[in-house]
Amino acid sequence: QGTLKNPANDAIDMAATLEALGFKVILRTNVSRRPMLEAVREFGSQIGGGGVGFFYFAGHGVQSEGRNFLIPLGAEVSSEGALEFEAVDAGIVAATMARAGSRINILVLDACRDNPFSRGSRSLSRGLVPMEVGKGTFLAYATSPGAVAADGKGRNGVYTRHLLSALREPDGRIEEVFKRVRLAVARETEGKQIPWDSSSLLGDFYFSSSPAPAVAAAVVDPGEDERALWDAVKDSRSAEELLVYLKRFPTGLFADLARVRMAALSPASPSAPVLRPQPLETPGTMTAHQQ
Repeated sequence: QGTLKNPANDAIDMAATLEALGFKVILRTNVSRRPMLEAVREFGSQIGGGGVGFFYFAGHGVQSEGRNFLIPLGAEVSSEGALEFEAVDAGIVAATMARAGSRINILVLDACRDNPFSRGSRSLSRGLVPMEVGKGTFLAYATSPGAVAADGKGRNGVYTRHLLSALREPDGRIEEVFKRVRLAVARETEGKQIPWDSSSLLGDFYFSSSPAPAVAAAVVDPGEDERALWDAVKDSRSAEELLVYLKRFPTGLFADLARVRMAALSPASPSAPVLRPQPLETPGTMTAHQQ
C-alpha cells in the first residue's frame, strides 16, 4: 500500500481544532479495519438525540462499483472483491450517522488520494464517487468526483490545511467555510484540485468557538417570517396591527417605517404607543450538543 506522510497529522490537528470548537472527539490514527469499525460504532452511539455529528477521514480511499472505500492500515487488496473484507465502506459511516438520529451530520473525506493498489488491481478507479445521503447531511470531499488530491509537502495535506484555517475564522457558516477552502485549494494547486461538497441541510449551521457548552448552533433564517408578517400589516389602518410587527421584530428591516406609519395613524394622540428597539434574540436558534 502506498505510504502517505500527512494523514496522522491531519487527524490529530483536526481533533484539536474541533475540540476548541466544543466538539467531543474520538481520535484514531493508523488503525486496522476492526478498530476502525469499532470507532465508527462508538461514534454512532454518541451522536444521537438531535445533536451534531462530524466524521473526518484522511488517508487512502478508492471507488469500486459506485461505492467509496476507506483504506485502513495493513489492508491487503489484490482485487475489487477484497475490498469488502479489507476496507471500510464509507456508506457504513453515512448510514451509522443517519440511524443515530443526529439533527446535523457532517462527513468530510480527505481520502481522494491516488489508487494505492494500482499494481495489483487495475480495475479500481481514481478518486471517489458522489454518495447519496439522507436529509440534514453535509458531505465534503477533498477534490471533485473521479479526481485525486495532493498529499501536501508540509505537516498537513493541502485540503486539510486550508480546512483547519477556515474552521478557525470568525464567520463559521458551514457553506462559507467550505467555499473558502475550495477557493484556497484551487488557487494553491492552480486549478488541479477543486474540493467538492453537497448538502441536504434544511437550515443554516454555524461552527462556533464560544466557550458555551453548545458545540454548534443551527439557525433558521428569520427573514421570510419577517417579510410575511410585514406584508400582512403594512397597509393596515390599525396601529395595533403594526404594533404586532414591532413587538415581533423591534429592530427589523421595516421597524422604522412601521413607527412612522403608527405615528401617522395617531398624530394628535400623546399616548400613541412608542416601541423602542430592544436587544434582538434570534428566533429559531437551536443549540446542539453532541451526546
